[in-house]
Amino acid sequence: MLFLGVDAGGSKTLSVVANQEGTCLGVGLGGTGNFQVNGIEGAREEIRTSITMALRNAGVKLEDITAAYCGVAGADRERDFQIVRSILEPVLTIPRWGFENDAAIGIWAGTGDGVGVGVICGSGTNVLGFNGRGGRVQVGGMGYLFGDYAGGRLLGTLAIRAAMRGFEGRGIKTSLYPKLCRHYGVSHLLDLVDWQYEGKDLGLDEVTPILFETASEGDEAAQQILIEVGRELGVSANAAIRQLFCGGADNSRDLAVKVVAMGSVFQKAEYPLMYDTFVAAMREEFPKVQPSILHCEPVFGGIYAAAGLANVALTDAFRARLEETFPGRPEQPV
Repeated sequence: MLFLGVDAGGSKTLSVVANQEGTCLGVGLGGTGNFQVNGIEGAREEIRTSITMALRNAGVKLEDITAAYCGVAGADRERDFQIVRSILEPVLTIPRWGFENDAAIGIWAGTGDGVGVGVICGSGTNVLGFNGRGGRVQVGGMGYLFGDYAGGRLLGTLAIRAAMRGFEGRGIKTSLYPKLCRHYGVSHLLDLVDWQYEGKDLGLDEVTPILFETASEGDEAAQQILIEVGRELGVSANAAIRQLFCGGADNSRDLAVKVVAMGSVFQKAEYPLMYDTFVAAMREEFPKVQPSILHCEPVFGGIYAAAGLANVALTDAFRARLEETFPGRPEQPV
């Protein structure tokens, strides 16, 4: 048996082919597979490029694949699912395949069985969960206007706001101001107004490491931002847990739900304040929740889900073998 896992994200598409022992046979890379970013045709071609590369590196053909599973960024609403299906159908011309929002394969990667809640804090944010009985809940993922309050772009925005407010005396004085001026190469942060007029990208995601570094130095304004966003992530996770696992019963304090934190902000943070606040907020309502930060490639979850489609029971040996034999991402698509 051969399995294909695909992680079609907002910046890249990573595909992996593995056998029934969990040995990674081939890896492929493409550009963004999110149709909301790259358009329908563009997303399809990047996904096809990634899959073709993985198959070629594995020395197999698509028809040799037993089952495939894709995590696709942008698959949020029913309309999105229809579009994503239309993107994948011409590419995955095999009988057994499936797809979900890209957070789903992160849950599979972090839990091994796809049951639990995934909390993404990357450039944006999303919360998705499955209860193993057919229940699926998504909380957020549609942007600030529709209630989201996390993600690298927001953290960067909040850092600039705090720096300006502190500089002007409307908030706590913070060392974010001089650090951000150095980062952008400007004398004053108000110089960034010209960048906006000129349509320059402020690269808000790139501010996030500066925010974490400043917070780690004891800066109160920076710490407040991480606490505020960490708590909001916990509130969002609790909303998903409540809807998926409580079922109206008063058993919340006994629920030991697995919660997988993923995305670049969670996974790259060297200062734990936001994550610790996130965990504390969840445990106020669900003391036995089992949080973890995803430390493997989310695409592994695509392999696990594909194996599930083929009714193959996952073992610790399978998972260990996949991690052991995964060679890392290719340097560039072909």
